[in-house]
Amino acid sequence: MKFVSLLLAVCLLGACLWAQTTPPPSQPPMQHDHMMAMHHQMMQMQDQVKKMRATLDKMRANLDKITDPVLKQQAQDNVDLWEQMVEHMEGMSRMMSGHSGMGMMDHMHGMQGMQKNQATPPPTNP
Repeated sequence: MKFVSLLLAVCLLGACLWAQTTPPPSQPPMQHDHMMAMHHQMMQMQDQVKKMRATLDKMRANLDKITDPVLKQQAQDNVDLWEQMVEHMEGMSRMMSGHSGMGMMDHMHGMQGMQKNQATPPPTNP
């Protein structure tokens, strides 16, 4: 009988201790890291678009030097297709940098402020 009572007491004590433990703190959101990575990718994309635009300008300038009509038409078609691609990428870059009417860095700072506000509990009135 003492063994059963002791076993029951240990089980109850364990259940009480388990119920009182607090869950481990959750990991802070990775929002800032994600935004920094997005900003880095955006900057890389803008650099690539600038290089593409410069190469396209060189291709266009070289069109006049081509005398063979077939080769000239092929080169013109290439320039036209690449122009469409560069314009598309420039539009994507503008859209990303204008992210909802504010710059990416402004958006990142706004997200940091929101995280700080969420981390600080509101003052309580006694």
